[in-house]
Amino acid sequence: MNVETHIDYHELSVDARDTVTEILNRIRVADAPTLATVLRMTDRPGGYDADTSLYVADALTKIDREDVAPGTMDGPAYLDDTDGLRELEKLGYLTVHDLAYETSSSSYLDEGRSLTAIRVLRPFHTVGVVYRWRRALVGPADEWDIVTRPGVVWPGVYVHGAVGDYRSRDVGLVCAGPPELDTDALIYAIREDSDVFTCHAVCDSCGADWYATDGSWTFHANQAHADFDFDDARRHAANTVLCPEPLCVSGRVSFTVG
Repeated sequence: MNVETHIDYHELSVDARDTVTEILNRIRVADAPTLATVLRMTDRPGGYDADTSLYVADALTKIDREDVAPGTMDGPAYLDDTDGLRELEKLGYLTVHDLAYETSSSSYLDEGRSLTAIRVLRPFHTVGVVYRWRRALVGPADEWDIVTRPGVVWPGVYVHGAVGDYRSRDVGLVCAGPPELDTDALIYAIREDSDVFTCHAVCDSCGADWYATDGSWTFHANQAHADFDFDDARRHAANTVLCPEPLCVSGRVSFTVG
């Protein structure tokens, strides 16, 4: 993992956003702007716009204005804007697979991160519709317009990355390969190439080294005189601390997560 470890008083972490960005860049086959737009339109309470309704249909099924008229019973499927991704899954357009979920409390991330695979099984497209009530506030709307057409989402495996311990924030979405891509292989690659649960510490002078796991700040001696606690570290500078070895006078200890 080629991400810098940040060291300071009361800080020992890697930037979660940087780790997710690195993963997405590594597995990217192509960008996925259309699906990214659809996710932005569905992944929020109240909708992409408080007045916008989202509809979905197969790629070859055209959606015209009259198809989304108020009261239409045989029009395209309406996506519930509280969780449009799950609605698309229920409709059989895609499946959702969790690849990774880590919190800052059990790792060396500065905040939590999550990676999700979205396997699109058949092509679909969506439209966003705004309804307006000009003459009455009850009953069907008397005006409506299609305000957005993101385009067709084609079959494939897409990977979505986000960060946040309590509230998720998007980092990016990429196409990782064809629909038959093995998501278990993606899980393995993320664990192997983006380990955020192990931290190694090495002195540049005496060569002493330590390790810690699962977000712990207690470093166990590997080739050193004794364990040490990061809370007791002194003279923080340039992402290093003074070597805690009793016979090491000027050594600096650097830290590497992963």
